[in-house]
Amino acid sequence: MRRGFTLIELLVVIAIIAILASILFPVFAKAREKARQSSCLSNVKQLVVGCISYAQDYDEQLPYEDLDINGSGSEDAGDMSWRSMVLPYCKNVQIYQCPSNKNPGTPIYNGAAGDYDQKAGYAINVQHWGTGAPTPPYGASLGQAEDASSVVFLWESTGTYEIGIESNSHGDVRSDAAAKRHNDGQNCAFIDGHAKWFKPAALCPASGDCLLTLEQE
Repeated sequence: MRRGFTLIELLVVIAIIAILASILFPVFAKAREKARQSSCLSNVKQLVVGCISYAQDYDEQLPYEDLDINGSGSEDAGDMSWRSMVLPYCKNVQIYQCPSNKNPGTPIYNGAAGDYDQKAGYAINVQHWGTGAPTPPYGASLGQAEDASSVVFLWESTGTYEIGIESNSHGDVRSDAAAKRHNDGQNCAFIDGHAKWFKPAALCPASGDCLLTLEQE
């Protein structure tokens, strides 16, 4: 005669399964996010290569964050951001979306004034854009950077096509969700075409080389 499991034995088995699940689920979640991070890194690398290709056709000038086509001085229907400018060089609208933060709708201009190009996962670095601030990379020539491999051109965004503050000094650390999207860090693409993951505090240190400007200390 076969003996069935007692209640205590079943409870022990359930407890063991629960303990294993609590250990393994975070591991699986981290592994899944690591895979998304790798896919995102590929996206931002393809985008910055598109920006470099754009520059090759425009006297080696990298794209500005946006183009005020009608000269109004503000975002209007018909204007465009860098995303629209480099799309012909990328030919794939899907790479504008970070796999960890897919926004609904198209990442390219949707026809609403003041709301163009807001649905994507990457932005141009405009960290130091104020008067007297270190020189930002947008609109610069390819040869203007002292070290193209140390200047971030694109980084992660929650939707906007540009991210930065009017800052003459260094030491600012982004704290928004995009800056910590992948395992407490973000993917960044450089003017020389490579891409790499960084912790937010490593990009614009209070002392040492800032990776967000054309000048190196």
